[in-house]
Amino acid sequence: MRQVSCWLTAVVLFLPRAASAQAPSVVLSPPGLRMYVREVLDKNAGLHAAGSKFLATMERIRPAGALPDPIVTTGLIAVPAPSFDLTAERMTRVPIGIRQYFPFPGKQEARTAVARADSTLSSSMLHATEVGLVAAAVGAFYDLAYTNTAVNVWNVRVTLADQTVQVAQSRYETGAVPQTDLLRAQLRRAELEEERRHIEALFTSAEAQLDALRGGAADPISPIALLDPTGGVALDVSLDSLTADTTLASQLATASPILRVANADVNRADRTARVHAIAARPDFVVSVESGFRFGGNEPLLTALIGVSLPVWSGRKQAPAARAAELDAVGARQRYEDLATQLEGELRSSVAKLRGLQAQVRQTDEEIIPLANAASTSALQRYAVGDVQFTTVLDTQDDLFRARLRLARLVADYGISRARLAALIGEEWYK
Repeated sequence: MRQVSCWLTAVVLFLPRAASAQAPSVVLSPPGLRMYVREVLDKNAGLHAAGSKFLATMERIRPAGALPDPIVTTGLIAVPAPSFDLTAERMTRVPIGIRQYFPFPGKQEARTAVARADSTLSSSMLHATEVGLVAAAVGAFYDLAYTNTAVNVWNVRVTLADQTVQVAQSRYETGAVPQTDLLRAQLRRAELEEERRHIEALFTSAEAQLDALRGGAADPISPIALLDPTGGVALDVSLDSLTADTTLASQLATASPILRVANADVNRADRTARVHAIAARPDFVVSVESGFRFGGNEPLLTALIGVSLPVWSGRKQAPAARAAELDAVGARQRYEDLATQLEGELRSSVAKLRGLQAQVRQTDEEIIPLANAASTSALQRYAVGDVQFTTVLDTQDDLFRARLRLARLVADYGISRARLAALIGEEWYK
């Protein structure tokens, strides 16, 4: 595992990094996130498996272009039977020979090129696995942050519900309201306990996902709060200024890990097509043999040169060459299709991020202040008998949902921002 880690470091240094002139995103720099990502990269078994596969492809480069092993032959030739007298016949001899096959010039280089292309493809897949794993780690981190924030929002909602029960109790005892109001307040308080168990289950699930990515249970991650104690945004996503669309498109074309994999696949298909294109060229065999004879006779020396005749190329090499060329054409078409799809995905991701920024801003600056004011006013006015109890519950639930929605919007922005970084090959975590 230590050797794999060293090779992973070497691969990371070898791969070109995505240029980025902008400052690191605010949602990709909260406390604890980079440390968790580094832990995931150090311990994730899937990433190490990709590293081992890359090492295997590196080891296959030299054997790919090596000559076939020579063949050494020996035995007995022209032995009289049934006497088996080795001196009775002058042609009786013990041959010792060696035979070596030589591929047509260019075939070894072509096979080596395929092995190198395999290694490049594996290296690109390793990089794509890494950035995808980082995006998954950020997603798990923000899911945990959301559930942690949801617990805090729930605590505030429970405090408000307790106050409501007290107000309803006081008014019921004075006969100002029917018992229904008190029962409804107690019912809503009980329903909040049920919601707490749901939030706790989400928190446990998020922790399990965090541990799964880093290879098992380890030190707990301290989740961040997405909202401040007043219910406003603690992580201001509006500070995350996105790069211009043209710059993002340029990064996608030059640094996208997914496109690098597709491009490496095209390169490998082209190299494979070259191997099959020259497969019908004749190979050579050279053999040298010395036959030791008995009875004082001189040894015999034999040297032979052979050449393969591709008489069946119409059924073997030619169809294989056409198939390999079709594979190469298909790989190029897949690359073009993927590039088009990723360009659309990039535009969609940027539009989603900008939309989330607008939603966060409106929810934080407009919806939550209004919901908070409505909830406070409704409870105060209910205490003096100016509004129905239903209005109190509705306004409190509106405030609760608005705060949860704001936390979810911030978490979704962080997750979407990490996916965009993975899409364009932005290595913010290094």
